[in-house]
Amino acid sequence: MSELAPIKLLLIERACEQLSIEYARSIDFRDYDNFIELFTDEAVLDVGKRLEGKEAIRTSINQRSREVRTRHVLTNIFVEVLDSTHARGISYLTLYRHVGVESTRRGAVPTILPTAVGHYEDKFLHTSAGWRFASRILHVAFRDPPTLEPDS
Repeated sequence: MSELAPIKLLLIERACEQLSIEYARSIDFRDYDNFIELFTDEAVLDVGKRLEGKEAIRTSINQRSREVRTRHVLTNIFVEVLDSTHARGISYLTLYRHVGVESTRRGAVPTILPTAVGHYEDKFLHTSAGWRFASRILHVAFRDPPTLEPDS
């Protein structure tokens, strides 16, 4: 546990929580330029395929099909502040995903069950641009095999 002042701890926890929420918003609403900026230059992102470095993450996200619609529902966000520049945490994920041309149109698309349920294991780093992901690794506990592919 960190020896930082309680208010400093709260500010760091809040910044890291917001980073997780921004991750979900950015990917779900296809704000990929913002999505990329959530990571350090040397970050690791593993959501079924390990990507190392911001450029690898950029390349992968820009190849994401337009026919995929997702909603990343994050809960139980926990952040442990290690010191003034490092934190780690987890956030539970319930992923809804639809693949098909319907995803490119307005309106609801059919889905029955979540595609996956699991959690992200995160390492956060404070940079000159603020708090960023140093790593984000997805651990899937439950999945719907026909709809889950490694670009969630």
